[in-house]
Amino acid sequence: MRTKLLMAIACLLGLCIGFGACMKGDEDAEVNISTYVTAFGLDTIYGKYYKFSIDQVNHVIFNADSLPLGSDTLLNNIVIDTFSASGYITSGLLDSLFVAGDSADLTPAINKPGISFKIISNDASRSQNYNLQVNVHKVDPDVAAWKNISNLPADFLSAKSTDQKILMKGEELMVFLRENLLLKSDVSSETAYSWKTYTMTGLPVNAMLHSTLCYNDTLYMISAAGDVYNSVEGTAWQKNETLSGGVRTLLASFSDKLTAIKEVAGELRFCLTKASTEAWVMGERVHNGFPTEKVSSDVYFSSTGVERAILVGMPLPVENKTIPWMTIDGDDWGAMTTDTEYFCPPMDNPSVMFYNKFFYIVESGLEEMYESMGGLVWGLSVGKFHFPEVVEGHKQYALTVDDANYIWLLIIGNGEENTQLWRGRLNELNK
Repeated sequence: MRTKLLMAIACLLGLCIGFGACMKGDEDAEVNISTYVTAFGLDTIYGKYYKFSIDQVNHVIFNADSLPLGSDTLLNNIVIDTFSASGYITSGLLDSLFVAGDSADLTPAINKPGISFKIISNDASRSQNYNLQVNVHKVDPDVAAWKNISNLPADFLSAKSTDQKILMKGEELMVFLRENLLLKSDVSSETAYSWKTYTMTGLPVNAMLHSTLCYNDTLYMISAAGDVYNSVEGTAWQKNETLSGGVRTLLASFSDKLTAIKEVAGELRFCLTKASTEAWVMGERVHNGFPTEKVSSDVYFSSTGVERAILVGMPLPVENKTIPWMTIDGDDWGAMTTDTEYFCPPMDNPSVMFYNKFFYIVESGLEEMYESMGGLVWGLSVGKFHFPEVVEGHKQYALTVDDANYIWLLIIGNGEENTQLWRGRLNELNK
């Protein structure tokens, strides 16, 4: 009998339009059909309706999608435009009959079950209290919170560099600067960083720090002469004789391959190496307009779990645009170009990152940021996600993203200003 009753309740709840009920799998909980809430809703908040769910086991009405920051100022006099129940709805100490469409002060229910409604069965034989909790963001989810990292070594703060790179190697953040200076720390703990600087050895004077990539737990870097150098810890480097010779730039590091551009008989070719071998496997001829200098790339996984890479760099194509390129194998690259007005404008030394399901491209100076959902249609990021104002105008920079969704931003000092390291993350990811 009880099973049939629960099935009947589930069917009735499935017919409720607009706002569904949240049922928890507790076989010992009793739900009475004569005293339950079927739907609840408020007037629009900044022009948007927010869905409310009903936990029929714990008798709580709540919104899973929190209201925007600042909504609390609207909740002191807001219309409850939807409130349906199987019996009479009362509120207050005197159990006054509640009328949907009336205005109410819901501030006591902000982020806690602070307001109680009583549902009385039509024959007045049963009653059940439901508590209302209106969740409101305590911080703006679209704002990036930035922190200027302190306790950095003095030789790092005073360092000046015309070439730099910042990347993650496992849980270590590594910063490469000119004068053979390396800064690194384990950043898996968000509060206890232990920064140390090291002197790098074995690199030629024409080493291209910005080319550094981490592949298969080993760091790789090229020189202007086209040779490849590798290191496990980032301190002692040695020339990789097998991979050296004619390498123009390193492109991207996949989980199973390192990709690059190599000059062969006067022709630029894509090439790649896999974990099973340390020899380049030659690929397709490099397309016209493909970036070959100061390349910035990011490897990510699509919504279907496919590993992909996006890349930007210099020089700019003749179309006077910043055109990103994408690939799934490191050999077959496709230009993400459009004939519409929604392209990314020309940028000097651009950087690209895949962050919070969006692609972002920034340029030297850090004053503008362009975003795209799929990498083809771009628009100026005019929202609240931007870099700290104090870093705008800086030309020498580098950035990377770690597994905890932190963006690490390196700013090279100019004049009397120190070199800086910033850490930022969107508030909505601070969960």
